[in-house]
Amino acid sequence: MIKRSLLQTDDDVCYGCGLHIADRFLLKVNDQSWHVQCLRCCVCHVALDRQNTCFMREDNIYCRLDYAR
Repeated sequence: MIKRSLLQTDDDVCYGCGLHIADRFLLKVNDQSWHVQCLRCCVCHVALDRQNTCFMREDNIYCRLDYAR
């Protein structure tokens, strides 16, 4: 499940790009912080910020369709 959060700390580092998150919003997936623009399916690169769910396998993020394949 993707959690949208306004609460940030100085320690918030994006799991996708490794950079500090200074944006107003961040996303949390499995307790990992992400920039909104960095949370994308690793196969089709669709943005997952507007999705209710995403899937992880071996530290890769997938949309529902690509995870099912």
